[in-house]
Amino acid sequence: MENITPVSSRCAPVFDVSCNCFRLFSEVCELFSATAQVVRLRTARMALAGPVPNQLDRAEFSIMGIEKCEATSESIEAMNSGLIKLAFEFTSDTCNLICAMSTAPTGFASRRPVTQRCEHQPTFLTTVIQSPSNPLYLVSSMTSLVREMLAPIHGRATANARRLGAG
Repeated sequence: MENITPVSSRCAPVFDVSCNCFRLFSEVCELFSATAQVVRLRTARMALAGPVPNQLDRAEFSIMGIEKCEATSESIEAMNSGLIKLAFEFTSDTCNLICAMSTAPTGFASRRPVTQRCEHQPTFLTTVIQSPSNPLYLVSSMTSLVREMLAPIHGRATANARRLGAG
């Protein structure tokens, strides 16, 4: 009975996916709220500025274009580096899984008594559960990547909402 995996570690992949998805959902909701606030405030500012905006308005309007380009560039950079990192991790994990799966049958075959085979089974099942093809692993990794990609946009939108709302 010593080799039984505790419930908390067996639920860890499900918990990770749930936490990552909840974080992504809350960040997207916050992003949408901040974006709506910024669009409303800037649209009102444009309407009040009229056809000939003053120096402060022109500065604010030029900031809009620059920060969108910067946020998009940073988001694309996060996506590219995240995808490369994910590809390396996936390749490494797949190679490790192939090695583990190729040695698993010999682990079963080399242990003659049934009790020793049963003791080896949790190791084998853990290897399969931690496989890169495990849907929970893939969902958690992709959710984290999407959060990294949205971080620059989220950061700028929420900062603008605070700055413009305070003014």
